[in-house]
Amino acid sequence: MTVTADYHSHTTYSHGKGSIADNALAAKEKGLDYLAITDHAVRHPFIGVNPKKLDEIRADMDRVQQEFPDVKLMLGLEANILGSAGEIDVKPQDAEKLDILLAGYHLTSFPYRFADYFKITFNALTKYVMKSTKAQIARNTSMFVRAIKNHKIDVLTHPGFRLDIDYSEVGKVCADYGTYVELSSRHRTPDENSIEQLLNTDCQFVLNSDAHKPQNVGCCDFALELVGKYDIPASRLANVDHKVLTLRSKS
Repeated sequence: MTVTADYHSHTTYSHGKGSIADNALAAKEKGLDYLAITDHAVRHPFIGVNPKKLDEIRADMDRVQQEFPDVKLMLGLEANILGSAGEIDVKPQDAEKLDILLAGYHLTSFPYRFADYFKITFNALTKYVMKSTKAQIARNTSMFVRAIKNHKIDVLTHPGFRLDIDYSEVGKVCADYGTYVELSSRHRTPDENSIEQLLNTDCQFVLNSDAHKPQNVGCCDFALELVGKYDIPASRLANVDHKVLTLRSKS
């Protein structure tokens, strides 16, 4: 089983260490068919991509594509899931400019409502010192479920990172709405206590590097370890052996 696409990588347009060209070169050297450039969306403080820059990034990508014709480059964003209502910081008119839309929760993103600092951010800050309550887990889960239902998200990134969730419920809604669950080699999520809950649903998976450095593009070692350990069939994996991701955002 070989990873032949990486749908989650960052560049200097947010806080990655390499350019689009640097990442494309790394993808070519790794033998990838597809590479998505998915920098952070606008409400990620200091590094988020202003939607006004999307045309500039597209033009840059088109130039690089000519240099690396063997690797299909895709323009995307990693949206922030913001607060208990499940909003994201990519507007529909901006999503139309993208080839792929990812979304995940990030501790440092700015919620739209101040109350969500108490409802969500506080739990994310204290997760590693205080056990999440049932009410907090239910609220976190509802946030993800609403985001998936209300937005055409192609890939849910690093689920469970920073926030405890009900993986069974999130996996089921991902299956129902056609959103892939990321096996994140950067954040090592989902963990081994959670992957079995996801496997008991019908959700599909994508193995991603979440590379912030060009040399990490296509590096999905942790994800492949999960695949081997839990015998996840290739039929549930979106980007192995030259398979192609089915894009919900373009349906």
